[in-house]
Amino acid sequence: MKKSLIVLFVGAVLLLGLFCYYHFFQFTGFRVIFFNIGQGDSALINFSNGQKMLVDCGPDKKILSKLGQYLPFYDRTIDYLLISHPDGDHYGGCVDVLRRYDVKNIIENGLSKENDPYWQVWNENIKNKMSKIKNITRHELWTIAGTSLEFFSPDGALGLAAKEKDSNNSSIVFKLSHESKSFLFMGDAEVSLENALVDKHCTASSTCPALRATYLKVGHHGSDSSSGDDFIRAVAPQIAIISVGKNTFGHPSLRVMRHLERALIEIWRTDQKNDIILR
Repeated sequence: MKKSLIVLFVGAVLLLGLFCYYHFFQFTGFRVIFFNIGQGDSALINFSNGQKMLVDCGPDKKILSKLGQYLPFYDRTIDYLLISHPDGDHYGGCVDVLRRYDVKNIIENGLSKENDPYWQVWNENIKNKMSKIKNITRHELWTIAGTSLEFFSPDGALGLAAKEKDSNNSSIVFKLSHESKSFLFMGDAEVSLENALVDKHCTASSTCPALRATYLKVGHHGSDSSSGDDFIRAVAPQIAIISVGKNTFGHPSLRVMRHLERALIEIWRTDQKNDIILR
């Protein structure tokens, strides 16, 4: 009887300790984590009200271990899942996220890949969920817990030629602004989309407040087809973040790296720094 009481007491203390730890010591507040997800993109945004946005899911189910590393074991909610565009290295792990988590809202660019078997699997999983679907098709401004999100692309008013509206140049491009810091997420945007954004949102002056950002998530993993001179000057970031892993594409491009260095922009790569955590 005495041993049983001791076991019950120890168990109660352990449970109370776990409750206090997760209640008082789990992370709360604003945070952006760029995951080291291999050759692909994925970032987690924590808003100050406790809501979460997952931007892309990387190429495979590795995203689940990343989310498990930064979210409490009992937290199975993703408030917003944003897929910049339907390329495998950006949404390949999203089906696994749908299966493991309660995803309340899905944000897409409105494009589909009907002949892609994985896209069909993705659509089937969406049908089995109660998630709200939102397609970005124009310039929009959102506010979540005092943090602003300005969506620049896709936007029919950008005037991109039909031949330039491929998957990469239909990426969701948005700027996240929190207090004095801002983050520009470029998806796989290439120079033609970058130039269209500059033409629409920047004046003839040397500054461009609309696109200017503290942190630039470099487009297309630092590909040579992205990060044009005019665009980099308009954004004028302090730090360029490149999401990249082992690959045969030549990412990141030596030209892009040298251009960023000449502009005195600090470069952070996920394959070198691992997960990049910003608050």
